[in-house]
Amino acid sequence: MTRILALRTQGKTMQQIGDLFGVGRDTVSRWISKEFGGEKTTFGDMLRYAKALDVPLNELIGEQTQLMPISQYNKAVGRILKEFAQDSDMSATDIATRTPLSITEIDAVFSGKIAATPEQLYSICAAIEVNATIVLKRAAKNTSPAA
Repeated sequence: MTRILALRTQGKTMQQIGDLFGVGRDTVSRWISKEFGGEKTTFGDMLRYAKALDVPLNELIGEQTQLMPISQYNKAVGRILKEFAQDSDMSATDIATRTPLSITEIDAVFSGKIAATPEQLYSICAAIEVNATIVLKRAAKNTSPAA
């Protein structure tokens, strides 16, 4: 709600905010005036709203820690993707403009805070023009016991 109110203070109309979320201006008006109606919001809707506002899932649900620890392999995948991106002179912002991913998602993958989903992996690889198999094999080699 804080972020929605911030959009209003930045001059966004209720219609523009509604368009961002895929809802009508009446819904936005109800949110802002704190009227009832949110009880009809599905979890899928909440995820869509959070993505529109670039709110990480753990912030949305109030979790400060990852439910499952990230494996060394997945951290290596993120690190290698970041290296390839740097070699291609591409920032997370550049990649976000070429993929359906947010900058927050890309940074989280690069820093090893989250394990890349197959969709995230292939989106990032396509943007930086590297074969995903190369990234995965290099990560496996870097995390093998002999490495």
